[in-house]
Amino acid sequence: MDKHLIQKTSVFLALFSLFFILVIFGAFSNIQSNITDKLHGGGNVLDNIIIIKIDDQSINEIGRWPWDRDVFAQILSKVENADVIGMDLSFFEETKQDSLLNKTLQRMDNVVLAAEISEGSFYKPIFDADYGYVNLISDSDGIIRSLRTDAEENILPFSFQIYAKERDYNPDSFNSVERINFAAPPGKFSSLSVNELLKNNSSDFKNKIVLVGVTAPDLHDVHMVPTSEGVAMSGVEIQAHVLQNLFLDSFVTKQKSLITLLFVFIIGLLGIFFLSRLKIHYTILISLGVIIVYSFIGIFLFQQFNYITDFFFFPLSLIIFTGTGIGMNYIEERKQNLHLINAFGKYVNKDLLDEIIRHKNQLNLGGEKKELTVFFSDIRGFTSISERLPPEELGSFINKYLTQMTKIILEHRGTIDKFIGDAVMAFWNAPLPEKNHSLLACKSSIAQLKALKDLNKKFMQKNLPSLEIGCGIHTGEAVVGNFGSEDRFDYTALGDTVNIASRLEGLTKYYGVNIIISESTYALVKNHLDCRKLDVVKVKGKKKPLTIYELCMEKDDRFTKQYEKALELYFKHEFKKAQEEFKKAQDLKKGDVPCQLFLKHCEKYIQSPPGKDWDMAFEMKTK
Repeated sequence: MDKHLIQKTSVFLALFSLFFILVIFGAFSNIQSNITDKLHGGGNVLDNIIIIKIDDQSINEIGRWPWDRDVFAQILSKVENADVIGMDLSFFEETKQDSLLNKTLQRMDNVVLAAEISEGSFYKPIFDADYGYVNLISDSDGIIRSLRTDAEENILPFSFQIYAKERDYNPDSFNSVERINFAAPPGKFSSLSVNELLKNNSSDFKNKIVLVGVTAPDLHDVHMVPTSEGVAMSGVEIQAHVLQNLFLDSFVTKQKSLITLLFVFIIGLLGIFFLSRLKIHYTILISLGVIIVYSFIGIFLFQQFNYITDFFFFPLSLIIFTGTGIGMNYIEERKQNLHLINAFGKYVNKDLLDEIIRHKNQLNLGGEKKELTVFFSDIRGFTSISERLPPEELGSFINKYLTQMTKIILEHRGTIDKFIGDAVMAFWNAPLPEKNHSLLACKSSIAQLKALKDLNKKFMQKNLPSLEIGCGIHTGEAVVGNFGSEDRFDYTALGDTVNIASRLEGLTKYYGVNIIISESTYALVKNHLDCRKLDVVKVKGKKKPLTIYELCMEKDDRFTKQYEKALELYFKHEFKKAQEEFKKAQDLKKGDVPCQLFLKHCEKYIQSPPGKDWDMAFEMKTK
């Protein structure tokens, strides 16, 4: 299994474990709630719920709080034709003015009074009437979002008791905590102040549910709710929202932790293993698209089904898992780049190395078969040179030469394979494809010979020997890649193509030329460089003849045509005519070694013609 994949899987499991702990223990619950609070407030309130407000105006008119209980008897008398009346007020202690209120409650069977749960104790009203507790649940940020429904002795919450009385229905069970669906901001329910109610003689509350409660801020029964927007909502209005939730069956259902974890798991897999592998702009666009679509689905689910999805952990996990994957990919990419720099930094030029890093996915470092142009060069007479110079001076001398030749090869986008003493092996078209690899190799050879002339001038000034090199170039298929042991390997090329290039370099000594190229290389460069056909040879270890060409340093069409005319006659066994033409060619270029060689061959074959089975190829017995 891929090491990077194993690392990613381990990190994924570690991150998911972290999210598991955070989700199960309700971390960031305030942030989650603040996000989902924005979903509330887009609905309408029921018009059959009326709030009778004990507000500042009523207190100013009637008198300081608490009022005599006769006032509440008058309030009940004014609204007694309502279906149900909920008194969100504390009647937990007896007073001297209880008589009238008690009589009023005894003749009315549609009143629900308030009870409370406080510090483990249950406080119920002193009057003989139905009641329910008014306790609400304030989250840690001080916002009311839920109410308790788990009191002892099967006592119902205040609004639940009102609902049961109005429907003549006694519910069997409720959730332990109900999340309130706040349909509107504070102040949206129909309301009437106590002062207005007592002065109005024609109020009709038939088919209405009336809730009586304090709304004056100084009486401290106001709370912040999801729809507050800075304005507190009275406790009695919160009860009105609860009552509406009961009538419309619109309590909020919150997404279960296990479903949240399932989403985190799925989006985590998507983020760390897929999105992180895309180009960054695709990753950003897709991630934003996923979050936007998810958000719209969440809004739809709330509006249609009162279902609150997780708007926090889903986008957070997408960002963290995807970001972690990108970070791990970056680290892995840096490692791969470092590996490539270590593998190729000493072999190729900087521009090509940049391309290798940019296109590293195109590389097959295990070895691949492809067409290469392979180059070999060697210093002629190096053994005698090494005998003349002390070891330290020889080392400096050869390093100057190799440094200059290496620079030229790299400038022509070649890859240095190895140095074998004074010999250089290089190739083109790997590790990255190079369209004109044969032409670049040939131009590199010409540039090396020109640079060697300038280098020899400097050597002569220092009383050092001048150098002469031979170069062999062949284009063909080879296997290229990293080869060696697990601890030590080299990026190199293997195959017959490499051997032929090496043999061609050896032929330069015999033919007295600087650069010999194969027929396959010639076919690719003949329209760009000057070449002459040298001979047909059998290199050591090969039975099939190979046509070879000299890559000319200077253009001399007259000489080249004359030489190739003589060579054509030679291959037709017309040795006397060929001898005459080779002499003409020699007159055009004094001291040309190939002309001298063929003049000797012609002389030999004139005297002793070859047999009919002669393939015209010169067989090279040495490397």
